[in-house]
Amino acid sequence: MINKQPVVQSPNTFLKTISIIHLALIAGQIMFAAVTFMITNKTTTGQRDNVFIYVAPIMAFTGLAVSNILFKTLVNKIDGQSPLKTKLAAYQSALIVRFALLEGPSLFAIVSFMLTGNLIFLGISGAIIAYFIYLRPTKQKIEDDLNLGYEEKAELDGTGKVY
Repeated sequence: MINKQPVVQSPNTFLKTISIIHLALIAGQIMFAAVTFMITNKTTTGQRDNVFIYVAPIMAFTGLAVSNILFKTLVNKIDGQSPLKTKLAAYQSALIVRFALLEGPSLFAIVSFMLTGNLIFLGISGAIIAYFIYLRPTKQKIEDDLNLGYEEKAELDGTGKVY
């Protein structure tokens, strides 16, 4: 029989888990960009006649804006009276949505580079990856985003009681 119960993490392991997810998504983008750069025969900074030169930046800015708006919306919907584990699960979902909305335009830019050889697309992807790195989840960011109280901060640190 398959157990369909959600996996409940302790607050202590939450930061490790979300950090690993974040690192894996960054590593995937960087490795894909590196491999694409190595296998692309011709590179250029010109070619303003293809549609990708317009679509990639629009996708990047749209992904950035939508990821921030949706993340804030999802975080604001988290019930302040919920137990910490529930808050962290909802926060993790909000982060994954945010990361996906940023990773999509980055991968699109890398594929655009692969198709055209235009280095501008790697620059767009690099900018998204840099912002992605800036968004690295930290204990302080989690505490601030969720407006955690003293007891919840202690529980997140592992010094408080864990339910």
